Amino acid sequence: MKLVGIEKIAEILDVNPKTIYDWTSTRKIPHYKLGRLVKFDVDEVMTWLATLEIKPHAVYNRATGGRSQTRR
Repeated sequence: MKLVGIEKIAEILDVNPKTIYDWTSTRKIPHYKLGRLVKFDVDEVMTWLATLEIKPHAVYNRATGGRSQTRR
């Protein structure tokens, strides 16, 4: 487990540190409170991020009369 601070996780995710503060206050992003410090396990955050991935929809294929292709 490697814990990093708000500035580092904001850099990793390429977002503003204020966004990270907002996400922690609404419990959207996994984090740890160590007294007044907020820390993040990079592996946990990357796993959380993967759960937010939006997969492409299947495209209706008129030739076969069904959904057999994936939109790219």
